[in-house]
Amino acid sequence: MFFILRLALATAALFLAYTCSSTIKVTSQFSNPETSDLQSSNLESLTRTAERVLVDDLAFYVTNDESNLYVLVDFISSKTFQNAREFGFTFYVDGENSIRRSFGIIYPTGIYHQLGNYPGAQKGYLEEPNWSNFQENRGIKQTAKRSSTQNALLIQRQNRRDPMQPVSLPLTQFNAQNVRLYLDDDGRTGRISLTIPLQTRSTSQFSPDIKPGETIDLGFEIDPIRLHDMDMRSGAPLITSETTGGRSQSETDQENRERINRLRMRMGEPYETWVKVTLSTRED
Repeated sequence: MFFILRLALATAALFLAYTCSSTIKVTSQFSNPETSDLQSSNLESLTRTAERVLVDDLAFYVTNDESNLYVLVDFISSKTFQNAREFGFTFYVDGENSIRRSFGIIYPTGIYHQLGNYPGAQKGYLEEPNWSNFQENRGIKQTAKRSSTQNALLIQRQNRRDPMQPVSLPLTQFNAQNVRLYLDDDGRTGRISLTIPLQTRSTSQFSPDIKPGETIDLGFEIDPIRLHDMDMRSGAPLITSETTGGRSQSETDQENRERINRLRMRMGEPYETWVKVTLSTRED
């Protein structure tokens, strides 16, 4: 338990280091829907028409029109992108009068999340370094990787008492509500496109319900599995004196340390950054 507590505290310290950085403030560029090239799920055109904003290990471009918010996220760090592919990338949009993390989309959902469909796969993926190399697991991992971009997780909360319980939905259902998501993955770094309706309507029920002229908070987050969470989910307790079968305490401690180090390496570091964005109006 000492090692679990120490690692949990170290992880929390890293997490706070990310969250305490100063907030960047930008103004979204207004896009004329009649002339803009934003009807595709792939928002690559924003790299030519919008300002590039650097923030930590990623860069993003943001525009809006009267109906939609358009965001293109570029991963600068291959390590950060790999962590996003494994554990999911969360994009938050909070309005001026909203609580923190009121509306969010997790895309891709992460290989780890999709492995939850296979008994024992999540535990093996984190704890066994060669798990993905076993022939019987290769197909499982590839299927999980595909599923992580064919589905997304939706977060919608009205007040702070509402639990963070993301709902998994296929991209076709997001598209039906005029939410468009796209991942451009070249294998080393990646690019995510998000088109999100500004206001809630009968045809856009997945929306942060904001409007042009409003200043919003955009959040970008990667939340790797915390060690104590993983320990509870795995159902596999740390080796104790009752299960060592006569091994010495030093051998037990060594095995505990090795297991914790493996988990620590697999989980990676948490990432969280927030940006204030003022949405432009047509008159601007």
